[in-house]
Amino acid sequence: MNNALSLAPSSALRVCCFDDIDQYRWSAEGLQLDFTPLARKISARQLIVNLPGCDIVVERTFPRLIDAKLMPGRTAIVLSMSDESTLQINGVDLDSDTLVLGYDRAIFVGRETTPIWFACVVFKHDMRDRGWPAAAKGFDIFTLSRPAHHRLRALVQEVATFASRSPDDIQKPEVARGIDESLLAAVDEALADSVSIFGARSAHTERFLAVVKGIDEIISENPANPIYSGDLARALGVSVRTIHTAVLQYRGMSLHRYLRLKRLWQVRQRLLSGNISVKACALAYGFWHLSDFSRSYRTLFGELPSQTLALAH
Repeated sequence: MNNALSLAPSSALRVCCFDDIDQYRWSAEGLQLDFTPLARKISARQLIVNLPGCDIVVERTFPRLIDAKLMPGRTAIVLSMSDESTLQINGVDLDSDTLVLGYDRAIFVGRETTPIWFACVVFKHDMRDRGWPAAAKGFDIFTLSRPAHHRLRALVQEVATFASRSPDDIQKPEVARGIDESLLAAVDEALADSVSIFGARSAHTERFLAVVKGIDEIISENPANPIYSGDLARALGVSVRTIHTAVLQYRGMSLHRYLRLKRLWQVRQRLLSGNISVKACALAYGFWHLSDFSRSYRTLFGELPSQTLALAH
């Protein structure tokens, strides 16, 4: 098992590699990202460029469910860096010509079913005064013209390549300022004739997103207790059917599978903290069928619960 490896000494550039889910970290300071993995063994790569006006992350990801929140006063864009994308954000499947834009405290939920390459640029200021489209629902998704999207993608790749080859030069104020301005101009151009995909979103769709966020908040507030469908329905004031429909739309799986996935991830985190037996931990999170629990755990994480417990510090 390898830990995250920093391959570049520059304070403006870091390259990190992760081959184990327990070591993975998200490195853009202006964007909080929580995740639930869909696999333990991963091959994730991050190139992070820190500039005075923005942070750029180019990442090869892994199958996971994600929850993101933008920090106050920040603006972020997300775009695919390849012609194939399996990323879904706020219930919308992104294709190769879409751009995600969010401002100040915006949130989104997402799903990645296969590894993809994407770029995230987090600007350190609120950019709405540049005339970019409003994102009234937090993060919004826009369809771009293919040439404009490809030019923006190519520019991000050029910045990443330049930073890798010239880590000392990228720390020079005049160089960093020039890169900031180039990125802003490229986003200006890309968004000039964009079309919002969210324009036709229904009230039901917005309600389902609120339900999914409510589920995740309840689970995060009760990390030591299993949460079941009836509990969620009562807490959120909606039917189990509504919860099931919302999870299916935004997480791409049944409510039962989603809650089971969350509980397995909670078990893993508890086992890694030690001072508990596998049986006691499984029962505490509602896994009464121990052989079925072991099979499910091994399928998801590639090891037995006892092997995880052996890793506890």
